[in-house]
Amino acid sequence: MKKTSPRRVAGVTMLELLIVLVIVAMLAAFAINSYRQYILRGNRTYATRALQDLASREESYYFNNNAYTSSLSNLAASSSAPNTGTTYYTISVASASSSDYTVQAVPVGTQTQDAQCTQFTLSRAGVQNSTGTGTAQACWQSSH
Repeated sequence: MKKTSPRRVAGVTMLELLIVLVIVAMLAAFAINSYRQYILRGNRTYATRALQDLASREESYYFNNNAYTSSLSNLAASSSAPNTGTTYYTISVASASSSDYTVQAVPVGTQTQDAQCTQFTLSRAGVQNSTGTGTAQACWQSSH
């Protein structure tokens, strides 16, 4: 008589399941971090656009008053960017005189996690600057 071997049950072993779960967890961790960096980089647009808008308002104010102002209310401007919903940056006039101004955007909330491009500044002369580990040029270009 022929001996029959026990029939192997088709299915997934615990070890195979654990390997798949580890691989999925690693992929998810990488994807979530990449997505966060993408979102932070995208939010920089709020800062640069708000600063360009504020600079334009300063020029209009200068045309009417022959001086620049440090008051956002004189410029009819909001102190947050964007000015609706979640705020990612606080916008202000860092300095203003009769002949010069500098406007700045400081990150708030989750945007403070962006170590590459932290604070943004824009001067009357059009000098775009930023602090952080990235270059000013890269920070301003990545937001357009």
